[in-house]
Order: sequence, then structure tokens, then C-alpha cells
Amino acid sequence: MFLEEARATSRDVQGSLCVGLDPHPDRIPERYGATCDGLRRFLAEIIESTLPHAAVYKPNAAFFEERGPEGFSVLEEVIARLHEVGRAVILDAKRGDIASTAAAYARSAFDRLDADAITVVPYMGEDAVTPFLERGRFVFLLTLPSNPSAAAIVEGASPPLFERIGRMGLELNRRYPGQVGLVVGATRPEAARRLHDLAPDIPWLVPGIGAQGGDLAELRAAVGDAHEAWINVSRAVLFDPEPAEAARRWHREIGVWSDG
Repeated sequence: MFLEEARATSRDVQGSLCVGLDPHPDRIPERYGATCDGLRRFLAEIIESTLPHAAVYKPNAAFFEERGPEGFSVLEEVIARLHEVGRAVILDAKRGDIASTAAAYARSAFDRLDADAITVVPYMGEDAVTPFLERGRFVFLLTLPSNPSAAAIVEGASPPLFERIGRMGLELNRRYPGQVGLVVGATRPEAARRLHDLAPDIPWLVPGIGAQGGDLAELRAAVGDAHEAWINVSRAVLFDPEPAEAARRWHREIGVWSDG
């Protein structure tokens, strides 16, 4: 189970850093080339160099899928390698359909790719989420996106959409205990505080730190670091000239956001 594995690794590495694997093709160093073989070598080196500092990893499906069948094979290989070295994997795919389509997405993520968790957009209701939960894996519900224009959608009603999704997470976690988390952007610390007050025991995946401008100190001031979370950093590690050193710095800054 994702939760047990991620917690154990967080204790082992004494940190809650999630390294996002978002291999933008125009940002991979030229020495690796533009082929899928170059992508394999690049990600293999990233994983090996950041492993001492990372609790979990989050490959972004889009940057593999855009390369076609061979890119999909690279994603399979990356997930298999991460399991070999003892790391749980969150597939960042943000699926959001229902019924048989959602079930097919779940089979792809869990049966074919063997991811431990997945991100899901729950705007079509529980029908978009339960096909993933029914397979016994972990789901992070997109709740509070980190991009600026999302505010008009998730904060613009009463009660705001992000709170309604938080309540959905509570209900789903009651029926599928230990399988539900929330995606909570670090760029909205006050809204994050409201989610913490609403659902203090539901773990988070936190994007928005680093290149997106989220302030970890502001988030910590709003909710503390006792709310269990994995703090994602993607580009600020992946494309740093020294990824190992970047991961070490972020590991030290993030610390442990513990389940207690």
C-alpha cells in the first residue's frame, strides 16, 4: 500500500521530499540527446543521484505519453526501477472520466504501469474516483491547484469547490480507509489552512514549490508541518546543474511532514 511504503521511506530518509519527474523535452541537457534512450539515461541518473534525499517520486505521464509507445515503455521502466530501489510512485496523470473509461485508466495505471498512487480530477463526482479506489490503490484528489487561474474555479463559490472536494475526500476515506489524499497547492496557504482544519488526517501531495513560486515557510506558518504531506519539487531538482545537491537542499528545507 502506498501510504505504508511512503511513510516508511519518509522515516528512513528523514524527509518528505517528492521528486517530480517532468522531463520537458526542451530542457533535458543536450548531452543526452532527443531520443528515448537519452531520456532513459537522464532519468536513471536523476533517480540514482536524488535517491538518498527523496521519499517518493512522481512521474508526469504526459511527458512520456507524448513520445508514443517507446515513451510509455520508458515510463514502465522508470516505475519498475523506482520499485527496485524501494520508492513508492505517484503517477501524475490527473484522470477525470467516469465508468468504463475511468476503469480503463485505472487498469493502465495500476495493472500495466504498476503505479502505487495516481492523481485524479474529481469534478465529475465520486464516479470519477471509485474505479481507482476499487483496485485497492491510493488516489490523490486534485483539490487546490497551484496555478493562478484555478482560483476562479475552486475558490469562487460558497462553499468553495475545494472545500466540497475536501469533504468528498473525507467520505471516500471513510469507505476506503488509507487510500485517499488531497492535492493541495503551496501557492494558496490560507485556503490550505481551511482544508487542514476541515480534514486534518487526510494526507496531502503539495505541488507549487520551486518553479511555481510557492513559499514553504508561508505554508508551514498556515498549517504547521504536522499535517502529513509529501512536498513535490520537479523542475528545481530535475534541471538544476547539480540535481543531487538540489535534492539535498530541498530535503533539508522541507524536513519531515509527519503522520505523527
